[in-house]
Amino acid sequence: MPIENLSNLPEPHSVDYRWQEDRGTVATSLVTGHQQGGKRYAVWRSRGRADWLLMLTRSGGGHASKVPLAPGDIVLIRPNALHDYGTARTEESWEILWTHFTPRPHWLSWLGWPEEAPGVLKLSLTEEVREKVEAALWETHRRATGSLARREDFALHALEEALLWCETATPAARKLDPRVDAAMRFLLESLARPVTLAEVARASGLSVSRLSYRFKTEVGQTPMQFLETQRMTRARQLLQLTNRPIAAVALEVGFESPIHFSLRFRKGMGVSPRAFRRQLGILSGK
Repeated sequence: MPIENLSNLPEPHSVDYRWQEDRGTVATSLVTGHQQGGKRYAVWRSRGRADWLLMLTRSGGGHASKVPLAPGDIVLIRPNALHDYGTARTEESWEILWTHFTPRPHWLSWLGWPEEAPGVLKLSLTEEVREKVEAALWETHRRATGSLARREDFALHALEEALLWCETATPAARKLDPRVDAAMRFLLESLARPVTLAEVARASGLSVSRLSYRFKTEVGQTPMQFLETQRMTRARQLLQLTNRPIAAVALEVGFESPIHFSLRFRKGMGVSPRAFRRQLGILSGK
């Protein structure tokens, strides 16, 4: 959901109090909220909680263990770490989207954010990533508070998307030259049609020679090698997971000739498309 269209969402819960001591130690799978803290809003939990707390600042300003938080900042507080957060002294309010959650085991490797204070992890999101994270957190909140029978599972699915987008903003995440990234996106959107290197260069804003050098340096393949790899990956998925005729698969990955496609697939995979399906026990179309 676009973050600028919030008319159908509930008003944030407003709070304005000096401090709160909450010694609850029971871990929750998921609890979400949208909150507008007043000038005196402050929370103190000396023993923290047994689950993780995520907070995205939407407007105003706050702090978490003296770590300043501005719009676009997102923090994670580890289990049992001190909760000392609230509206910044220089601000009139602090609007946040928050979630208490217990991460699924495979999420833990995504949570290696920079630690700004003991147990307090912080990211400052770019506008593009913030938009995606915020939309996913709104979806998490909407699902968690909805009426679906498996609402928590749906909400955790949306939270997983938010955390994955956050992971792309960590220092450990590999950062591509934006022009190389634009070229990659153009290639991925062009799997089903013929593409020239000149077209890719125009999409990236680089010359052909400069794109070829930058792309090979950062990706490890030339643009056309990358396109071929992605086409073969997509073809393998379609051959394995659908019963589409091989000629139809060829067209979907940019080959008008099934024979040419079969030759390229054999070169990359070591077997023909039909033999690949036979190995998997799949009856294939011609």
